[in-house]
Amino acid sequence: MAISQQEGAALKNPWFLGIGLALLISMSGTFFLIYIAFKNPPNLVAENFYERGKDYEKMQQVIDAQQALGWTGSILLPSKRKVNETQQYEFLIQDKDALAIVLDTVDLYAYRASDKQADFSVEMVPSGPGKYIADITFPLKGAWEINVEAKRDEDVFLVNRKIKISK
Repeated sequence: MAISQQEGAALKNPWFLGIGLALLISMSGTFFLIYIAFKNPPNLVAENFYERGKDYEKMQQVIDAQQALGWTGSILLPSKRKVNETQQYEFLIQDKDALAIVLDTVDLYAYRASDKQADFSVEMVPSGPGKYIADITFPLKGAWEINVEAKRDEDVFLVNRKIKISK
């Protein structure tokens, strides 16, 4: 077996060409992903994180006051949640003795982590003792967080839930 000492013979070897091509493809893919990451930064960063952090003590007081009330609440969702389809969402609330509570206002807030222009709120209306409903249409599919804020006089009760809206 003769070993070639000619100039450029190694560059014609299929192994050398294959490894070089694989290296070129992986490097170009990496640079493309870096470009995409800088072009479209994530929207999950809070702009006012310092102010929100300062409010931690106030929020802890709200949570403690809510637990002292002894209320329990739950959000009832449609079984299949679809985009651009009006569906009924329900909120049930009762006190520590399992009696229905009559509230002054109940508001539902819908937040979309990746697009804050899509956030909205709806006032829920009473439909029975301790039962509040709202007809809601979600404009975009994906992950949403819904928060229900129930108020009676000075008492505030918060319930949140993460949901997924599909096509």
